[in-house]
Amino acid sequence: MKLLYSLSLCTLFIFLSSQVEGQEDKKVNARIESSVLENQIKLKAVVTNNTAVYKELNYLLISIKKGNAGNLSNNQQSGKFSINPNEVKVLSEINVNLEPKDALKVFLYVRDEETRKLITKDSLELNTDLFRKKTAMIEEDAVYELKGLTIDETKTKVGKDFYDLFYIQYSQIPDKSSGAITISELPLRGTSGQISIQIDDKVIYSFMTNPNEDYLKEQLAASLKYIKEFNTKKNLIKNEFIY
Repeated sequence: MKLLYSLSLCTLFIFLSSQVEGQEDKKVNARIESSVLENQIKLKAVVTNNTAVYKELNYLLISIKKGNAGNLSNNQQSGKFSINPNEVKVLSEINVNLEPKDALKVFLYVRDEETRKLITKDSLELNTDLFRKKTAMIEEDAVYELKGLTIDETKTKVGKDFYDLFYIQYSQIPDKSSGAITISELPLRGTSGQISIQIDDKVIYSFMTNPNEDYLKEQLAASLKYIKEFNTKKNLIKNEFIY
């Protein structure tokens, strides 16, 4: 009787697991494919749309290499793309020269074009075991490479003007955010629109567009203020978990 009960539980567990896996497959999935030929690795950013809905999305692909001598190099590609139901699409390819003692980290992020929400991501690490004593330093270097990164996703001249003002001012600030900052723009009815500032996939400030230069400078000051407050709170939370 106990054996029959155990078998029944196992059967139920397998059935539920298959149901969950089937549900998880009905998503948009991102993956980084790699192939090595001699001292060069080819990286592909691939997205699969397992849903029955047409999607308009954005992607960001970043590779960070650390050589045996400690030198850093990085490459990034980003852009908007559309994908049909049940379609598999190669978004981008990056070729990286990789020596036996080099370490490599690659990150792929895919967001919804309209909501700006992160919907899928993937990462890849190669040869990090060769840097056991330097693992923490590699992590710090990776963060440093992403520090100060700004992504322009504006769509109009007003949005571009604001991004240019923001980039010039933000690049001069010594204490930059450890995460990438995205300036995105959502067109609304008529000639109006909404500009949002995002860090770590969180909208920390947004405002309505206006071509007036004084207005844009006011919004720039407000944006930098909210970025500083966000980073301060983030650092306080981080320090709570340092023992």
